[in-house]
Amino acid sequence: MFIVLALMLLVSALAVAYSGHLNRQSFIALKKAIAMQTELQVTHGKLLLEKSAWTSPAVIQARAEQDLAMRAPAVAEVIFVATAPLSDYQQLQLAGSRSGQLPGEGVEP
Repeated sequence: MFIVLALMLLVSALAVAYSGHLNRQSFIALKKAIAMQTELQVTHGKLLLEKSAWTSPAVIQARAEQDLAMRAPAVAEVIFVATAPLSDYQQLQLAGSRSGQLPGEGVEP
């Protein structure tokens, strides 16, 4: 009987030591995950800042002028095209031509 109790005490002590070891390993993994999360949040913030810097209108215009040789048109080069409002029939024709139908097809009289 004494041997069984001593053996159970030994197994219980080993189980406590093993669970403590697993607890330490889990805590270390948690600390690493928290450190990684913090690092990723810092990187995300830097990338958002860089994105906002690259998407500002002044930067886009400067890159278009330098890299693509684009320029704003002069006042004399700007042309305004005024159109009259479309009639209902013209709107139907336009909608039919965009859908691949010929004008008047699929329209019930």
